[in-house]
Amino acid sequence: MNHMRNERIRYLLEQYYNNALSQTETVELSRLLDITDPGELVDILSLTMGSFSVPENSIVDEAEIDAKVNEILALDKDLQLKTTRNKSILRLLKYSAVAATIMLIGSYWLFYQNGLASFDQKITTEKDIQPGHDGAILVLSDGTQVPLDSALDRKVFVKRDGSKIRISNGQVVYLDSKNIKENDLSIIKTPVGRNYNITLSDGTKVWLNASSSIEYPVSFSKKARKVKISGEVYFEVAKNPQRPFVVNIQNSQTNIEVLGTRFNINTYADNGNYKTTLLHGSIKLNAGKRHYLLTPNQQAVSQPNSEQVQVINNINPEDILAWKDDLLCFNEASIDEVMLELARWYNIEVVYDGSKPQGTFTGKIEKNLTLRQALKILGATRVTYELTHDNKLIIKN
Repeated sequence: MNHMRNERIRYLLEQYYNNALSQTETVELSRLLDITDPGELVDILSLTMGSFSVPENSIVDEAEIDAKVNEILALDKDLQLKTTRNKSILRLLKYSAVAATIMLIGSYWLFYQNGLASFDQKITTEKDIQPGHDGAILVLSDGTQVPLDSALDRKVFVKRDGSKIRISNGQVVYLDSKNIKENDLSIIKTPVGRNYNITLSDGTKVWLNASSSIEYPVSFSKKARKVKISGEVYFEVAKNPQRPFVVNIQNSQTNIEVLGTRFNINTYADNGNYKTTLLHGSIKLNAGKRHYLLTPNQQAVSQPNSEQVQVINNINPEDILAWKDDLLCFNEASIDEVMLELARWYNIEVVYDGSKPQGTFTGKIEKNLTLRQALKILGATRVTYELTHDNKLIIKN
């Protein structure tokens, strides 16, 4: 019973920390902590929860967590010596500290593992690998390739036909739009370790994850707005009922029709399937001759050349858009899934020496960390690995 009570208190404290504690839950937490006035509880929460934080980019291992929890639990010894009010403060102090220790705060991310081998970290070089960053390559209709980089901001490029473009604040601006033809297509592609975002001519905003691409007309036709993508792309489509927005997936018979909405498409080939997730509005997914209408927080899982589609409800949008918000997000992910994400962002080769470790990973890592920092966090999962001089990550078991 005490264990269930403690878990409930921890959950409610986490709700408070995430600004999600309802009025009913506030009353419940007051009762669990023997505080008669919920208003007093709010005052104490503001004081105690603000007292605990983890310094930015800090790493805490299991031994440190255990030591911190033991220190906090020692507060129980003082409860018998205090007044009723101070007892409440000490009790809340204990649970607040536990919650703050186990929660994800700042750039500290706690992973859990299930049945993995004992941890043995081995790094054979002091060289580190920096994280990816914004950048892409623009391929014009005449084959001209233009690097999209902040260093080239405001620079004007001339196509083979004499028309001009300029890179402005990372966006592509066509300086002679009167001469643009409807079939004048451009491609933006992100290499490994690069993200990029662009605003299309109709006002639609597009974000590209690493190893992704979008092919689009410089000027959309009057009947429809059609693009083709690969990799992972997030759209915020400008609403225009007279001109539907159609997303075709490269090397697939699947496409998505929208009017104005927000959705994410993950078509990485190494995932083995396509995942289309709707966050706002509605979309129609066409898989061959079959059609599926999605509502917000639904995800359609399909195969490249199949009409079979599985629709999953109640998808967490924060997990889906973590990559766009500069996070690597794992939800019961296998070692394969974790390493695919790391390889894509840090431009490394992952090799398995022996059988692959079993178990799942849940947590988030900030994408601005170096590879060694990310691996140190993953060290809490007890995976044995080696990072070599030639950017090869060897996973051992």
